[in-house]
Amino acid sequence: MLGFRELIILVLFFGVPLAIGLVIWRTSRRASSPAARLAKLDQLRVSGKITAAEYERQRASIISGV
Repeated sequence: MLGFRELIILVLFFGVPLAIGLVIWRTSRRASSPAARLAKLDQLRVSGKITAAEYERQRASIISGV
């Protein structure tokens, strides 16, 4: 069983970097411009990674957020 000291060390060693990474990841997702998101969406459609219906749905979502 972990003692208090070991638990604190685990939280500091794993929890803090994980929380910082999550904040950076979420911020970078919001920071991308609608034009960049539309370009990425178009790349996904052209490469066949998403369907035409999914492309249209996501495109409408991006445009409505502008």
